[in-house]
Amino acid sequence: MQTGESASLLPLASVAVLVPALALPAWVLLRRLQRLTRHAEAVRRYRDRLARVRRRAHLNRLSAAEDYWLRVREASAPVVVTTPAGAIAAASAPVVDLFGYSSEEELKRLPVTEIYFNPADRAQYVRSALEEEGRIRSRELRMKRRDGREIQVLASIRVLWMDDGASYYEAVLTDITELRAAVEQRQQLEAQLHLARKLELVGQLASGIAHEINTPLQFIGDNAVFLKSAFERLTSGTQAVDRQRLLTDVSEAFRDSFEGIQRVSETVRAMKEFAHPGDLEIASTDLNQAIRTTLIVARNEYKHAADVKTVFGDIPPVDCRRAEINKVLLNLIVNAAHAIEAAGKAGRGTITITSRTEGERVCIDIADTGCGISPAVMPRIFDPFFTTKAVGKGSGQGLAIARNIMKAHGGELAVSSVAGEGATFTLKLPAGIEAVGATAQSPDIDALIG
Repeated sequence: MQTGESASLLPLASVAVLVPALALPAWVLLRRLQRLTRHAEAVRRYRDRLARVRRRAHLNRLSAAEDYWLRVREASAPVVVTTPAGAIAAASAPVVDLFGYSSEEELKRLPVTEIYFNPADRAQYVRSALEEEGRIRSRELRMKRRDGREIQVLASIRVLWMDDGASYYEAVLTDITELRAAVEQRQQLEAQLHLARKLELVGQLASGIAHEINTPLQFIGDNAVFLKSAFERLTSGTQAVDRQRLLTDVSEAFRDSFEGIQRVSETVRAMKEFAHPGDLEIASTDLNQAIRTTLIVARNEYKHAADVKTVFGDIPPVDCRRAEINKVLLNLIVNAAHAIEAAGKAGRGTITITSRTEGERVCIDIADTGCGISPAVMPRIFDPFFTTKAVGKGSGQGLAIARNIMKAHGGELAVSSVAGEGATFTLKLPAGIEAVGATAQSPDIDALIG
């Protein structure tokens, strides 16, 4: 009886305990929950420490070779190790992702040439270089993803020797596909800018050249009409003729006509020299003659605004692309004329062109008495599309292209100016073979400006 009573009392006791617990305030329950959470976090940290200790103990038991392969596979960088024969020995997870495979094992089933866009590139650019030098630093390679898409990779590769005498090629890869696409897009844009600048120059000079040819042709034509009339009068016996005066006029007409023919010939020859297709090759060039030619081509641009003074020094030849240097000279001379016009000063301005040597470099100074360049504008004058000219007067490309051309020739383009008084642009180019015994280094223009 007593035992049964005790058993019946147990549920009542449990309820008696539970009811006060349910009646606890919420903040007490929250504190207990936080204590349990901290305990669980402490347990997790303990397990992590224990795992690290066990892993270190495991690594200590590994051989150096086993440790190396483990580190390659766990590397956070794209690392791939291959045999000289072309088998993939190990690859990190980033490399597997780079080439679009699901696992290292899937990638290792392929010959390494399978991830080259052109399989022959490995033998030509990688294996031969490693056999000769033992290392490749930052070589750009065309490689291929699993879906066949080409990717551009920058690879640094070294030959690795194991304790057992086996050799491997260890490569660290960097995906530069997007960077390469951006560079190519920039080159295309610069090519378009260069073409636009060429068209701008053609339009700028077309009317001037036409005028330079048309003016002498007009008085050549007028003189031809006069000479025909004079001939008829001299051969006619029906009218009285002051033969001496007529002969004097005929002599002057011939002289003027020959002068006009010479001007036309000079202009045509200058145009031919200015942009001859063969002048795109690097050749020894007389910059004094280049200046003379450019002044003839640009004459209509400056003749109404300025007088030109030339001071030609005894300079050595320069190895350059003459057509490109002609364009730089033309741009600077036209800019000087425009600066003089913009200054609005009384009377004509002056453009002074001086050639000289400075050590092993040839320098050309083009100075004007125009409006000058303000200190606020000076840092931006070589920026593409930046111009202080009125809309339609300039595109802001000329000085940017000119500086690129000079850099491509191993030279430089500098400027000095006093606002309101004028500016001086200075071209500096390495002297030619005869002067310094070495060819001027000039990268491909098209690679820089299109």
